[in-house]
Amino acid sequence: MTNRWLQLVEAHVEKGILGLAALFMVGMLWMYLIKSPNSVDYQGQQRGPRELLEAIKHDADDLDRVVRNAKGEEPKVEKFSERLRRHHNEGIFAAAPGEGPALTPELTLAASFGRKIEVPGLKDTEGDAAGSIVLVTPLRPVQPKLRTGRSLAIREQSRIVGLDETPAATDEPPKSEEVAWVTVASYFNKKAQYEEMIKVGYAPYRSKAYVVGLDAQRQEILSTGEYSDWRDVANGKAMPKIELPEPQFDDQTGELINKDEIRQTFATVKEYQPELMQPPFYMVEAGDFWEIPALAGYEDDDEEEEEEEEALAAGPTRGRRTAAPGTTAGPTRGRPSGRGVTGRGTSRGRGGRGVSRGSRTGATPGAQDDADEKRAARKQIRADLTEAKKMLGKKEYEEARRLAERILGDAYASKGDIRNAKQIVKLAENWLEIQAERGGGTRGAVGRGGRSAGRTSGRGMAPTAARRGGPVSQREAIELIANPEKTDEVAVWFHDDTVEAGKTYRYRLRVKLWNRYVGRMRSMTDPEQAKQPIVAGDWSYPSEPITVTPSTYFFLSGSRPPDAANLDVWKWRGGRWFKQRFDVSIGDVIGGVRNIKTGEYDAEGEEVRADVKFTTGAVVLDLRINEQLKFRWPGKNGVFSYRDKTSTVMTYLDPADGQVKERVLIFDRSDPKNKELKDEAW
Repeated sequence: MTNRWLQLVEAHVEKGILGLAALFMVGMLWMYLIKSPNSVDYQGQQRGPRELLEAIKHDADDLDRVVRNAKGEEPKVEKFSERLRRHHNEGIFAAAPGEGPALTPELTLAASFGRKIEVPGLKDTEGDAAGSIVLVTPLRPVQPKLRTGRSLAIREQSRIVGLDETPAATDEPPKSEEVAWVTVASYFNKKAQYEEMIKVGYAPYRSKAYVVGLDAQRQEILSTGEYSDWRDVANGKAMPKIELPEPQFDDQTGELINKDEIRQTFATVKEYQPELMQPPFYMVEAGDFWEIPALAGYEDDDEEEEEEEEALAAGPTRGRRTAAPGTTAGPTRGRPSGRGVTGRGTSRGRGGRGVSRGSRTGATPGAQDDADEKRAARKQIRADLTEAKKMLGKKEYEEARRLAERILGDAYASKGDIRNAKQIVKLAENWLEIQAERGGGTRGAVGRGGRSAGRTSGRGMAPTAARRGGPVSQREAIELIANPEKTDEVAVWFHDDTVEAGKTYRYRLRVKLWNRYVGRMRSMTDPEQAKQPIVAGDWSYPSEPITVTPSTYFFLSGSRPPDAANLDVWKWRGGRWFKQRFDVSIGDVIGGVRNIKTGEYDAEGEEVRADVKFTTGAVVLDLRINEQLKFRWPGKNGVFSYRDKTSTVMTYLDPADGQVKERVLIFDRSDPKNKELKDEAW
């Protein structure tokens, strides 16, 4: 029997061992692959080694962040005045029920003379309920309007000086430089701002809004056609600079230490509201003269006045008149002699001068055909022209203008003589005006009507220092420009001279007001608001985009088969536009350097030549000489028809915005800007 069991065990021992090994393997798989062998309970969950490590690290990072960002509670130190008030209203000084009021903050002397004894801190002398005022955010201006230009201007810092300060004097005359600019203008409703302040509990005498300045932001159109992020616009020299002191408080009493300095600054802000709200522009010598952007009520003034001035300058007839026997030639039709500054943005030109242009009397060439007289007259014209150029070079502008005007009225003057004489008159008048403005102390005095007699600031404020003159009563009253339809809306504007030529921007504005409760901590719900001298408002809605006036233009002027084209490149230099023609092919950079006559004269009367960069940076990508195009042609009764035409088409890369653009020859020939440049060319 024993042997049988032994034999049975021997026969199945291997199977048993294999079974045990299988059970062991299954256990190991369960423990190490299916179920973690070392899971622990952490924050209510079973976590293995890896999960536990990650959970602990996550909690440690959270704890570290909390510790680093934790701010201890600031100790609340009771002000001495508050402690005095509390002690006064407690204890034996407190009013018992039914026994009348507590001790008054003012103790009257027993004698009939003297003043009341006032306990500091017990009486609120600010006129407002303590701790009841919350600063009002200035209202947003209306959607801004823009104007751009390129000018030869004197870039001096506009600075608002205190009433007891004297502007620094400079010995050297300022130099002019080329400036590309954009003016951003809007309307700000001061009455609505007053009502908002009254609504939240401002004292009436603290509810009048005083503008300290403006903030501007702009977006640029990218090569993708999208706008960039909003970026702050730095204040240029055309924006008045005013120093704003920081309020300083006594740590124990909370009283304002530099109260006199704050009051003096506020007095300056009040006096110079016109300059702070409507800052004057630089003194412009040539190029685009500053004008108010097309705000509501000021859209059409420029065109109407230009037409009136052109009519005055043109006289009763068009074209050059021939003097009748015994008479003087009348005015000659032509472009106005110059464009004056618009100080307040309402005038663009100086208008006709009514100059007598006839230097010769007697029979006209048609009535007296004397060859000798004609030769003598032509010789005198050439001599006058040469002498006028010399006078320009010697800076004797009055004499240069006199000689040139004599040529304008001469019946024997040719078209070329007339053109040269007009150029000399224009240059002489520009410099005469500049000399008068520089010598007069202020650059362009302004009358009550708001027009500038000069061509500098919008209101005659000298760029180096705002107009002074002591107390407000001694300064000339300045009428702020307002909306003609809504007189409560006053114009505000910002000059941006950091723009790049040819780029397209849009802007938004916000107004900064003087904090009428600066330094008055006890009046504020949040005492920190009494520490800021200005309060910035809400941003306006974005303006429409505008492209900054470039320094170069180019237009297709012809084609040169099979693979070239002619381009007219216009370059702005010294307030004038000059033109040069270039041949281009695919891959060329448009423009180059050319030696040209500058329209300036030396002391000998010779016209100065100089190397001028006509480089545009634009690259020709493609040229199609005889491209088939379909043009829309105007017909009768507003009906359009379409016609097939061939024209040269140029594709190029514009460096201003990185976009690929096209020019078409047939369109460029009639382009309004091309015609305008031809009219203004020297």
